[in-house]
Amino acid sequence: MSDKTTPKKLKKISGYFLKIIVSGVILYFLFSTLNLSQLSTVFLTVGWSTICLVFLAGVGLWFIEYLRFYIATRAILPNDNSSRFLRVFFSGYALRFVIPGGLGEVGKMMFVPGSYSKRLIAYLADKGSLALAVFVGGLSGVWRVYPQMRPYYWILLVVIPALFLIVRYFVRKQDLSLSGDYAYPVKKVLGVTIPLSFLHVFIMALQYWLVLKSVQIPFSAVFTTVNIVLFAVMIPISFAGIGVREWTTMQMLLHFEISKETALVAPLLVFVCNVFIPALIGVAVILIFKMKPALFARNQIDLH
Repeated sequence: MSDKTTPKKLKKISGYFLKIIVSGVILYFLFSTLNLSQLSTVFLTVGWSTICLVFLAGVGLWFIEYLRFYIATRAILPNDNSSRFLRVFFSGYALRFVIPGGLGEVGKMMFVPGSYSKRLIAYLADKGSLALAVFVGGLSGVWRVYPQMRPYYWILLVVIPALFLIVRYFVRKQDLSLSGDYAYPVKKVLGVTIPLSFLHVFIMALQYWLVLKSVQIPFSAVFTTVNIVLFAVMIPISFAGIGVREWTTMQMLLHFEISKETALVAPLLVFVCNVFIPALIGVAVILIFKMKPALFARNQIDLH
């Protein structure tokens, strides 16, 4: 059994280190083009009041993300203790720096009990809701900011049905129950998680705008930027989105004639507030409650 699983583990671990290399290369070339003295000046001019507001907005974002995770997962764990969900939520942030792919939602599911198929459908409801919000927001933003791209929107007639077929393939492959007495309440869950996902994007755009308001960029432009950044980060080619997040932000904001140094400050601060600090809390939770996920198992996992 171990001989069969070892190559899979090695493949996932090698992919993990490849993502670290990708992030490192992107950051190296990114910072090599910056004026570091100007970057430090921009950081100093942001001000502690703005940093505190960004952090407070980040706490609100944690709450929105927790609600989305709780609602998506509660449907497969109706009798579990609510306090355990909170521990699992923060532990997932910590694991995004450990597991291949760097997705916090995957990390959370490592602590959730039940069959792999049930955990998968809860993951799809959680992550899929955010992906839908980002997809819609990104398309509307590109329509406004890049009018020259509008003639190419016919491609969506192919992309959207293809995405639907891919999701349906995973549903059928995992034999996910969408009907019967023990069906996953898809409509009920998505009816809550999708609005929460749009609120998620709005709060993150607010964080970016708080940092960039000194350069008088309109909130609509920031909202477009954040949607495209979130879409780019969802593609698992880097370590926890590091490098891709910063590069995409810089490229988008250059369109609005914002310097690279100013553009870089926003994703860095948002990363610290939205990802790094929750990850530190998650490490503390894992150590205090001695939570031990099975990183590569698809079988029953105990919710500690």
